[in-house]
Amino acid sequence: MTAMDFSLPEYSECISQGFTTSTSPGPQYSEWLSCVSNRPAITTRAIHALGGLHGIVNNAGIGLSTIRENYYVDNIKFWDVPEERWQAIFDVNVRAPFLISKGAMAHLLEQGWGRIVNVTTSMDTMIRRGWTPYGPSKGALEAQSACWAEDCEGSGVTVNVLVPGGHANTAMVPSASSPDREAMVQPEVMQAPIAWLMSDDSDGFNGNRLTGTGWDKALPGHAAAEKAAAPAAWPGAGQQSVWPDLQPT
Repeated sequence: MTAMDFSLPEYSECISQGFTTSTSPGPQYSEWLSCVSNRPAITTRAIHALGGLHGIVNNAGIGLSTIRENYYVDNIKFWDVPEERWQAIFDVNVRAPFLISKGAMAHLLEQGWGRIVNVTTSMDTMIRRGWTPYGPSKGALEAQSACWAEDCEGSGVTVNVLVPGGHANTAMVPSASSPDREAMVQPEVMQAPIAWLMSDDSDGFNGNRLTGTGWDKALPGHAAAEKAAAPAAWPGAGQQSVWPDLQPT
């Protein structure tokens, strides 16, 4: 199953000619992610189309190139961000994962097994100058992931974060912002972690963030995951809040 933002100009041809997500064997299913009314029912329609649902990878996203092609060189100040672009980026990067995952939870809880993997970004990208609204949107998704993981504790459904571990060589980063493609993190680093997270071997692995560049293929799955993992949303990064009973959260 793939969900994408078809409102972008580069996907207009997909709408008119039909959308194919990959050349891999097996059934495929696509949805128009930018349409808010579609999102709550996406998982229901996917279950009917594919015959079941066991895992969700919230990887669809909109980047800064939709505002300025050379954003990495010519930084976008937050006051220069068009309001409609801010809204679109938060809708796809934050709201859509929430609605899609929420729509799947009844099914995943009933079967007692499921996986949600949210693709965010590195912490420095979340707070870097000139990266509004992409960085903050991924920070919001990271925080959501940590909340959801605790909500799902003990249910058989796990929630984890996966990031490439650097500037990834994908269409989201145009050549105007990063011309040296070989120096970038190659997207293949995501394959082994995703496969492991979607497997039975990852049972009980919950509330973590994995870095693709940190995954050691020479190690067994659990050992590679432990090496590449840290808690989602960096809970030890700052002072924790105190509730009225004076017990830290």
